[in-house]
Amino acid sequence: MNRLRETRVTLATALALCIAAAAAAACVCFAALGWSTPAVERKLREIDSIAVSQYVGELDEEAVADYAAVGYVAGLGDQWSSYIPADQYEQYRMNSEGQGCGIGVSVISTEDSIRVNLVYDDSPAAQAGIEKGDYIVGAAGLTVEADGADAVIDAIRGDEGTEVTVSVRKDGMDAVQELTMQRAVVTQKMAWGQMLDGNVGYIRIENFHVGAAEQFNQTLDGLIADGAQSLVIDVRHNGGGRVKEMSEALDPLLPEGTIMTLRTRDGHETVYSSDAEQLELPIAVLIDDQSISAAEFFAAALQEYDCATLVGTHTTGKGRAQQTFELSDGSAVNLSVEEYFTPNGNSLADVGIAPDIEVTLTEEQQADFYFLAPEDDPQLQKAVETVR
Repeated sequence: MNRLRETRVTLATALALCIAAAAAAACVCFAALGWSTPAVERKLREIDSIAVSQYVGELDEEAVADYAAVGYVAGLGDQWSSYIPADQYEQYRMNSEGQGCGIGVSVISTEDSIRVNLVYDDSPAAQAGIEKGDYIVGAAGLTVEADGADAVIDAIRGDEGTEVTVSVRKDGMDAVQELTMQRAVVTQKMAWGQMLDGNVGYIRIENFHVGAAEQFNQTLDGLIADGAQSLVIDVRHNGGGRVKEMSEALDPLLPEGTIMTLRTRDGHETVYSSDAEQLELPIAVLIDDQSISAAEFFAAALQEYDCATLVGTHTTGKGRAQQTFELSDGSAVNLSVEEYFTPNGNSLADVGIAPDIEVTLTEEQQADFYFLAPEDDPQLQKAVETVR
């Protein structure tokens, strides 16, 4: 089960937690590895010494080490780098590889509601009859009303092969269904499409995790076979993913040339390129302020090669690629290790991409983004108008 809501730990919060918890375990662990940053070692050793001799509470070494790691990464001042605790790393790893273990849904959650926005193909949820737009009101004896959305989402997660009973209410209905499912490893639904009026092929790319390019190209081939005469590709609310997946999805849409260049701190470059075979159809790409990383570069490459019109709002502006390093205790750090550049050599860091045609959504439309019908989506309607 994926949830499309993210909690960030601010630098101030992280440091406060580190100091309050007193980074005893972190000092012991890091010292054993040898320090390359004397200032960090000195600071943590001082806190450790004070905490061990003065702190009246009980030190939870694992918790202290986690918070110290959060503070260290936050101290880098890079919003794209992060620390992943050991109990979250497997879920993070599977998600980046386009998989998940659960009932096979993606949800939009607030404090008092959980609504399904995607049901993965051949998943336990799909087999049980759960549909996009359904509300999850409880699971495993817990309810959203009494226990909160977070508790219910946690209850739905679990090990492959175990059972969970989920309470589901259809949109606009009062009746609640109790559906018992067996958790399974499922493949995310990352790209899919449909034919719109006027033989406009619409393709939605949810992310660029492992397998996204294959799903995109299968969808593209299917729409072309069905007679699509133009394309609208939607990367709004797309948080990015793997550069390789993005490049493989772009390849059939671009002429021969550079797609993207990645550069390390020592100047080493990795260049992704497209071949000469190109599908020549009118294309519009939908972007917004939640189009991030690979989603931005997907749009930027098509714009710079003059192969598509960008419709929507200005993108985020991410200019660094991350690599995940697993630590000895099963936790991990996800660090920015490369800068990346568009085909024309431009960095999008803190700049992003401006659409060729700006179209905004109302606050109500933004709140209901995942559930808008095509005719109620002004950005999509403008994109369709552009390619006809």
